[in-house]
Amino acid sequence: MVHEFQCPHAGHYQCKFTSLVFEMEGKGEVLYRIDSWDSHLLDGLGQMQPAGPLYNIDCIEGSVSRLHLPHCEILTGGNQAELMVAHFTGDNIEIIQPLKMTDTHAIVDVEGLSLFGLLKKIVFYTSPISAQVLLFYEEIICKQIKNKLLIHLLPRNVPVEEVEKKRKGSIYFETSSTCQLTPGSKYRPSCDPYLSQPKVAKFECDYGPNYHPTFVVFFEAEEITVSLLDEDGMEVWEAHQIFPSGAEFVDEHREKLIQSVSCVMELADSLQSQKMITKEMYSNIKVAKTSQERMRILYEILQSAGRAVKAEFFEVLKEKQPFLVDELESGSKKA
Repeated sequence: MVHEFQCPHAGHYQCKFTSLVFEMEGKGEVLYRIDSWDSHLLDGLGQMQPAGPLYNIDCIEGSVSRLHLPHCEILTGGNQAELMVAHFTGDNIEIIQPLKMTDTHAIVDVEGLSLFGLLKKIVFYTSPISAQVLLFYEEIICKQIKNKLLIHLLPRNVPVEEVEKKRKGSIYFETSSTCQLTPGSKYRPSCDPYLSQPKVAKFECDYGPNYHPTFVVFFEAEEITVSLLDEDGMEVWEAHQIFPSGAEFVDEHREKLIQSVSCVMELADSLQSQKMITKEMYSNIKVAKTSQERMRILYEILQSAGRAVKAEFFEVLKEKQPFLVDELESGSKKA
């Protein structure tokens, strides 16, 4: 995916998807995307390995003066982490020493633009880095409906949208994903009574392009609680309660939602943007005169579309009308 960044004047501009920061000397349009760390790019780099995504950056006006590349090192007690920046131009590789390291970014001067990526010396890992736990849900329909939870352990500077592209058809759960993990160390999910495949896995600094899940958990319950433990059984990522599909909530509260939801077109916009409803379905919802009529039409669509679409509807509903969802969930628990 190519990002287009319009910078109307000189200043600092940060991408909300990648956390890249551009220092601009003047007006300019920046185009950039994430490329793969192909093996030929790493030839001749010796004891260096990727420490972040590889960014392909271009600016027609040439007004980018500095780049701030997001890193995931934990800088404590004056520790400055041995990070370098690789700048690839054709067959040439320039290794750049960062001008400055902040808690989140490595800053470098730039003269020409092309491929930029962070590098780190290969060492026997002993220090934790800032990492993230990403959860994706998939539904398996066979003799009986089962749920599959995909758990990704990744460095914090991997953009979530890059993983989402590889998980088409899955539903991403937004959680407080940040934690500290040590590359080379083993971890396991706690999701009793359900078992994961594998039971234990080593955390690696994966910068794509495939982003395979670290763990896969199969279960049949309407909800599951997941946390992450280290080799000593200590919790390194706090427990999160996941309602995998949300379909049961949507079915249970049909009448109340029809009467109470006011942002029907916002919900429909989100479902259409993810190609979960067609343009014709969207138009049928839009022509209805009242929000109640629109919700009734949307419910007819949800019934035929299946549990995965209901699940996404539930996630968007939680974002758009959180107080209504909380009220209905609280009422269900009391009942």
